[in-house]
Amino acid sequence: MNNCSIEGCIKPVKAKCLCAMHHQRKLRHGDPSIVRPRRVKKTVKCSWVKCEERAMTKGYCSKHYYINRVMSLVK
Repeated sequence: MNNCSIEGCIKPVKAKCLCAMHHQRKLRHGDPSIVRPRRVKKTVKCSWVKCEERAMTKGYCSKHYYINRVMSLVK
């Protein structure tokens, strides 16, 4: 079985003489050696009055998102 053509990579070839990881990088960025750092989400506090929890969805923590969703369905 052949190995990836990138220097130092010993993974098996998937396509075009590249392993799966380097092949995906080539498809996404045009260059298999580019490594982009992952984005880090900003932590935002819940929009509900006097709530100190971290917001998860649409500016609310999971508890207040559920309450807000249920209240909007009742209207």
